[in-house]
Amino acid sequence: MELLELKAGFAKVTLSPATHMLNTHGTVHGGIIFSLADYAFAVASNSYGTTAVGVTNTINYMSASFADHKLTAIAQEVKKTRRLAWYRIDVLSNDELCATMEAMVYRKNESFIG
Repeated sequence: MELLELKAGFAKVTLSPATHMLNTHGTVHGGIIFSLADYAFAVASNSYGTTAVGVTNTINYMSASFADHKLTAIAQEVKKTRRLAWYRIDVLSNDELCATMEAMVYRKNESFIG
């Protein structure tokens, strides 16, 4: 996984799947897609330098991805309060939407920067 872009409440990450990441159907395993979305979510939600821990997430798979496809996950903050924040994460397979995740974090009153 590679971080491509980071700003407050936003992250864009990418992954080029390898053959060992495929399921028995020859498509990218859903767990790989979930992990990429979760990574983007974690980076975006912790982008303020304050500890944010995942509380819940839901993923919807829309289409298959293959080993020769490039996966990109884009996490965008939807709303943030003092203690909670909500995110939408889109996962693209060769620039085509293949999954969406909705996720929420609890924002702790702890800074992890310096």
